Amino acid sequence: MNRQDKEQYVIQLYKENKSTREIAELVHMSFRDIGAVIRKVKLEADGERGHLEEDDDIKSKSKTTQAIKLFSEGNSPVEVAIKLDLPTDQVLAIYREFWELEGMYGLAQIYEEAKYDVHDLLRLHRIAKVRGIEKRDIISVFDLIKYNQLETMQWTAGYLRSEINRLEWEKRSSTNRHTRLREFFGHQDVG
Repeated sequence: MNRQDKEQYVIQLYKENKSTREIAELVHMSFRDIGAVIRKVKLEADGERGHLEEDDDIKSKSKTTQAIKLFSEGNSPVEVAIKLDLPTDQVLAIYREFWELEGMYGLAQIYEEAKYDVHDLLRLHRIAKVRGIEKRDIISVFDLIKYNQLETMQWTAGYLRSEINRLEWEKRSSTNRHTRLREFFGHQDVG
């Protein structure tokens, strides 16, 4: 499915009142990209109805409203902090509110639980993505840990590695013996 097909599918699912999370699972797009498509559809609908807001109107709103608008347009917290000259803690609080407004309660909850370990969490996500580790693989590993099977598997893997090394050594030894025997019998005079 190309980019245009995906966008059309997002629009269809949005019109079916699917949540951003449901759309992301079906279309395999990021929340940010889905939000951009939905915003485009909303802007087109507003434009058709003649309700397109003017920039001056938004500037008369509170900093929180302005920040939420900027987030909805895909701006990062850093960009919002700079554009609105707001302190970091206030921008992050508004960003969490934005997540909740967009139906990303799970993301807001994960952030609250792991706020001091977010970099590690993101690093783990990137590693899994780069290595092509699927969600089901991660769940399987957690199940192994939960049921104390990981240590047994690690021991088994170590044992099998040592067996492979032993068999490779035997193979080399056998090959060397075979070569010596061929040389010995190949050099014998038949008389």
